[in-house]
Amino acid sequence: MSKRIDYEQIAAKLDYPTLDKKLEQLAQHEPPKSRKTAVDLLEPLRERLLALQRKGWSSKQLVDELKAAGVPVSPARVRECLNRWTTGGNGTAKRRGASQSKRAAAPATPPAAATPSGRGKNAAGDGQPKLGLTQG
Repeated sequence: MSKRIDYEQIAAKLDYPTLDKKLEQLAQHEPPKSRKTAVDLLEPLRERLLALQRKGWSSKQLVDELKAAGVPVSPARVRECLNRWTTGGNGTAKRRGASQSKRAAAPATPPAAATPSGRGKNAAGDGQPKLGLTQG
């Protein structure tokens, strides 16, 4: 069982003015990040990497150069950073929203009536399932 904390005793010993001053100093600074990510590491190179991508450099080629400079990053991570920077944030949310709007815009077609055997048959009646492809 844990011992109860006597907050009254702590309050009597606590130097509130000193603690308040320390907290005031902390409020003037950004909190330290617990861990740097690939995005954090590549952020200072953002514009240069985007410009090289626009010129036709592949993420693999960019990674080879970054690795030669001591930056251990994968092509997939570089692509993710480039996509995030070009879409202005989290690209997955934008893609998800776009695909949902495409689905909503598509006309709903009623399902084909099932045959008694449970399998659809093509117009020729040869027993093969109907693919529903149209020639155009």
